[in-house]
Amino acid sequence: MQSQFAVLALICATLPCAAQSGNLSDWGKLIDGHQCDAAKSLCTKFVASTNIAEQAEAQKCLANVALCGHDIVQLEGDDAGGGNLHGSYTPEAIDDALAHLNLGIKLAPQDLSIHQGRLYILEISGRYDAMVKALDESSTIYKGKGVPDAWLGYAPEVMDLGQYNAGLELMKVLDKHYPNNPDIIANIGGFLLYLKRTGEAIPYLQKAVDLAPQDSLNAWDLGRAYDYSDQVALADKWYQKALSLPPDRDMESDAPCLYAEFVETKLKDRPRACTLEKQKCPAEKQTACAAPTSTKAP
Repeated sequence: MQSQFAVLALICATLPCAAQSGNLSDWGKLIDGHQCDAAKSLCTKFVASTNIAEQAEAQKCLANVALCGHDIVQLEGDDAGGGNLHGSYTPEAIDDALAHLNLGIKLAPQDLSIHQGRLYILEISGRYDAMVKALDESSTIYKGKGVPDAWLGYAPEVMDLGQYNAGLELMKVLDKHYPNNPDIIANIGGFLLYLKRTGEAIPYLQKAVDLAPQDSLNAWDLGRAYDYSDQVALADKWYQKALSLPPDRDMESDAPCLYAEFVETKLKDRPRACTLEKQKCPAEKQTACAAPTSTKAP
């Protein structure tokens, strides 16, 4: 389970945090060392500082203080028909932390780390409807660098949690604020595929391919959508297009082998499939190369 400090201290380690003075910068070490009361005492002194940046930093600190020592394991259902266990915090601690982060956003609306911290807390607490609303608000307020990429980072996280409907709504919010972004549009199509809404997914995936024609992952996902809908010729076209492009780091590593299986099972071309499987697949998956089972008449 992540430490309480991971919520915002992780962000402070990777992004520039607000200007600090005195010993306010020590709050991270105190939280990381589970010295919750000491951190609260330290940061409370800066809540009424004449320096707005210090006030905002104090609210970040107090959000972490609210979570400090209140971690739990949470079980939640998912859209895949299963469930998952992950670390979270008590509802009261979450409410308290969010109150401090909301104050922090009012004080420092262009501090990306506070917006990210709020979204993270809503995510790990399973408050996905509130997360969608918060993303809409943050996308409206925050006008600095790093977006929409900073917001896109939540897509694989909610996908891993099996929260496909939440992921779809998050991406729709981003599409409203950042239209014609191929990554956002491809993610909408991807979540629709996970939700088995293939017919709705195809136009989004086609648009993503049109906007980023050299993106192999988008082409592969479009091929997969056509495959799922039994439009075999179009699936073959886009699978081949994807494999002709430089591989995306997020593409399935066995994509060439999956294509060989497609040639065998959907195109019914065993000789070609065997050649591809010998090139791309481990021995146990070279099914097209096996002698066909003959059926004798009784």
